[in-house]
Amino acid sequence: MIRKVILLLPLFFLALAWNSTAQTSSKSKSKERFRERDDRRYPVRLDNASILNLPGTDNSPAYYDNGIIFVTARAKRGPRDERTNEPFKEHYFSAFDALGKLLPPQKFEFNALKKSSFHEGAVCFSRDFKTVYMSRNNNKDGVIQASKDGRSTQKIYKAYYGFPDWTRPEELPFDSDDYSCMHPSLSTDGKRLYFASDMPGGFGGFDLYVVSKDKEGNWGKPINLGPNINTDKQELFPFISFSGTLFFSSNGRDSTLGGMDIYFANNPLNNPEEIVNLGEPFNSDGNDHGFIIDEDGHSGYFSSDRKDLGYGKDDIFQFFAPKGIEGTGLPETTSATISVIDQKTGEAIQGAEIRVLHPSDDGFISSSSDSTFYTLDLVQRQDDPNAYTMKLVRKGASELGVPTLLSNVEGKALTDFTRYKQYLIIVSAKGYTAREQFLFVDSDEDQRLNFKMVTEPPCLRAGGIVLTTGFSTRIANARIRFTHRTTGHTETVRTTWSGEFDACLPFDGEYIAYVERNGFKSENYRLEASSGQTAFNEIRLQPLADLASEEEVMPLANGLVEGSVLVLDKIFYEYNKTTLNQGAVRYLDAILDLMKRYPDMEIDLISHTDTRGDARLNMELTVERSKNAKTYLVYKGIDEKRINAIGKGETEPRNHCKEGVDCSDEEHQQNNRLEVKVRKLGLARS
Repeated sequence: MIRKVILLLPLFFLALAWNSTAQTSSKSKSKERFRERDDRRYPVRLDNASILNLPGTDNSPAYYDNGIIFVTARAKRGPRDERTNEPFKEHYFSAFDALGKLLPPQKFEFNALKKSSFHEGAVCFSRDFKTVYMSRNNNKDGVIQASKDGRSTQKIYKAYYGFPDWTRPEELPFDSDDYSCMHPSLSTDGKRLYFASDMPGGFGGFDLYVVSKDKEGNWGKPINLGPNINTDKQELFPFISFSGTLFFSSNGRDSTLGGMDIYFANNPLNNPEEIVNLGEPFNSDGNDHGFIIDEDGHSGYFSSDRKDLGYGKDDIFQFFAPKGIEGTGLPETTSATISVIDQKTGEAIQGAEIRVLHPSDDGFISSSSDSTFYTLDLVQRQDDPNAYTMKLVRKGASELGVPTLLSNVEGKALTDFTRYKQYLIIVSAKGYTAREQFLFVDSDEDQRLNFKMVTEPPCLRAGGIVLTTGFSTRIANARIRFTHRTTGHTETVRTTWSGEFDACLPFDGEYIAYVERNGFKSENYRLEASSGQTAFNEIRLQPLADLASEEEVMPLANGLVEGSVLVLDKIFYEYNKTTLNQGAVRYLDAILDLMKRYPDMEIDLISHTDTRGDARLNMELTVERSKNAKTYLVYKGIDEKRINAIGKGETEPRNHCKEGVDCSDEEHQQNNRLEVKVRKLGLARS
């Protein structure tokens, strides 16, 4: 009987919150006002994030690993919530592409321990995305639990990511079977957790609380945020921004446009005197909630059931605020002094170029234009002459955009770093080898970064391009061997996939350059290397065979033929996950460019796993991974008929790590990969 009651009365956070009966009035003492109207020159733009939304419920967005995780009821099969007749809510993930646009979402599960049907709710993450706090129905090992009156409350669970997967979710110490705790939001420093609860002692309905960690890392006792924030009705969906501003939703304040409105308060721990309604376009006459904003304060997401722009019961909307949101707090910064000196002499280097960039967790530079920071290269594999490793190679310092700073006459540059953000600082100066350093600022102490520059070794630049005779097709992986006539010293380089090469020659004088490539007649030329001069040569090679058409020459020049296999370098999936991460997106963009260059190219996308785990589940995993990769390319404009998505499970390990063989995690991870097999090539577009 109890089980039946539980199933009939599943407590889902939104419905319970908005439908609860208001209790005794406790009028807020804080001042209320609407956000000032947008500057006409910089209006806030609002778009339905249509790629995320379906006719059902889509809400509670959260930033995660260069993308968005959100809550949705979209399962086509399986059990349904008897009260709403919707599928039980699940998490989906949508990654950002290189330009920051959302990609088609994919199902995301933190672990495989969910054994029965219950709702997943709002989540938040630590700065490194290794700890998650999640709302979900009160359950034990997947079995719904009930309070004394037969209700299923909401609890906040914590899990850690440690190879190979997320740990089993654990309740937080202040959770209870008799009341709900939900909608967690973690402060930037990870020391405070904000959440909503209807625990006894509040001001009515759901109130907002904060709980702090002690020195040992244990959560203390929750503290109510007080009457200036909480009312006698519902306060839900707290979000503590990077700058320390608290955003939340409420239906208990005088300044309202109807339903749940989104508000913000600065200094939320100090009983703030002013509560600001975000006004239009954020709020409507419907229910608006689940607000988040990025670290820079210029864009974000929220949920709404507004009818004019919506597709379903709840939709996720994206906003762009070019000048930020007026009145919100500013992020904390730390002053820094960057010093650039000659390592040998200790003298200051004036005019050194300093670039301050933002690396993503997978090591790529994160920028709205970062697709220009990398070049594609295909390197022939030694173990298979018809297989290539696809690499994305970061360009040199001078090609990474305009310098952020220049060192002064004292070799110094002053700047401010936003706390709790990761930076990549690259310093370059003429005559010196570029230096770089990762930096994560987590204190208010002034930062002093010292770059001791090493003089570049003698280097006489000799570059060029290798082409075919007749058709000017670029020749990849040609070898150029430079031999110094006087000393006999030899330097060897190869051409990239674009047919270009760049050599650093250590001695002045005359060199003989020998250019070789399988299938072509070798050539050589003389080169006079001298200080301050950069040599550039165009070399043309003639095929050994008498080839009459460009279609015959091209596969010989670049090595790509029907049947060639491209192994995507450093595209590793999380254990038991099918979602595309940022590394996968970057490499799929390279495949996208390749397929655009070869408009007739057809490929097989083949996904593999390592030999750990169940063979049947591994096969299912690779099928979904390859389908997701195909979905991405099709979304980007490639005809789906040009792509076959194939999963091969654990049947074809790349290395010796077969079933039962003892291997390291790194060795196993090499087998979790995506490969591209060229089914049809055709001619490249000029």
